[in-house]
Amino acid sequence: MTHVAVRSPLWALLIATPLMLAAASPMPMSPQASASPHLSHPADLIADPATGEVVPSVQPFDLDATRRMAVKVLVGGQGPFSFLVDTGAERTVIAHELADRLGLIEGTKLRLATIGGSATVQSFRIAMLQMTDLQMTGFEAPAFSGRHIGAAGLIGVDMLERRRILIDFRKETMQILETRMRARPIIRDDDAIIVTARNAAGRLILSDARLDGKRVDVIVDTGAQTSVGNLALQKMVADRRANRLPFVPTTLTAVTGEAVSAARTAIRRITINGMDVNDLPVSFADSQAFRALGLVDRPALLLGMDSLSLFDRVEIDFPNRRVVFDLPDRADRQALQRMASNAAASGG
Repeated sequence: MTHVAVRSPLWALLIATPLMLAAASPMPMSPQASASPHLSHPADLIADPATGEVVPSVQPFDLDATRRMAVKVLVGGQGPFSFLVDTGAERTVIAHELADRLGLIEGTKLRLATIGGSATVQSFRIAMLQMTDLQMTGFEAPAFSGRHIGAAGLIGVDMLERRRILIDFRKETMQILETRMRARPIIRDDDAIIVTARNAAGRLILSDARLDGKRVDVIVDTGAQTSVGNLALQKMVADRRANRLPFVPTTLTAVTGEAVSAARTAIRRITINGMDVNDLPVSFADSQAFRALGLVDRPALLLGMDSLSLFDRVEIDFPNRRVVFDLPDRADRQALQRMASNAAASGG
């Protein structure tokens, strides 16, 4: 396959600390899972004027400094409230403040893994959570502080596992769509890269990612503002002779509010199904989130929004275990390369 390169202009972010990030998402006592804080601006629900029911719509979103996106949802018919969309979170989560405001009944306590460790948190019973034409009924949602998750809650893969998400970063819109097994991709441009994934606890792990020919597990995580690698990946990067960039101390903030020490650098090149992503900023941490997925000894990477937003569009199809990356056109790729070169020349 012909290799195409996408160069990240984000090397300058290495000097920006502290960072707010986290792990993947919450799940009951055993096995453990993880959770991530996120932030963005809300989208609009569209109500049918005749029935008042929420109907499907294209969800607009903003990419702010935290590079995360959110949509509006109804909780038990009340709202709308801004929830972050997190393909790295196994469970849908609610802010503790919102649960108290709505008078939700407490559920069981759940043992969760975060980027810093593990914690026992209270859950709340939600009769119905509705987002456009998507709804989930009769479930328990773990609760975290709203200031730590950066929104009223987050939408996890428990709501998304039978759908596909189409994110258009240039138009700043997102659609959550019906799909079926063996459905064709929506993105079928000549320069689109189609990557097959495997499913691990609801998360999609890309099956053909390599660093210097060695396999790396990559998890697409729309809830992470930036990419995070485990210690096995950090060792692989540190051992590379071609990697001359330093590791910079930084801090990640878990969804519990815990500060987690990390090291940050840029990976010169990582290849995903023939697509080279160059100068990719990554923070490395000894995260419980990777342990929850059985990814401690294997090099692994949570691919965050800073990396995903380099593309024009991204399609994430859960039932078909497929992620499609729509590359920028040639002019845009050249502009990204010039930006990265200028950042490097200026000492970024």
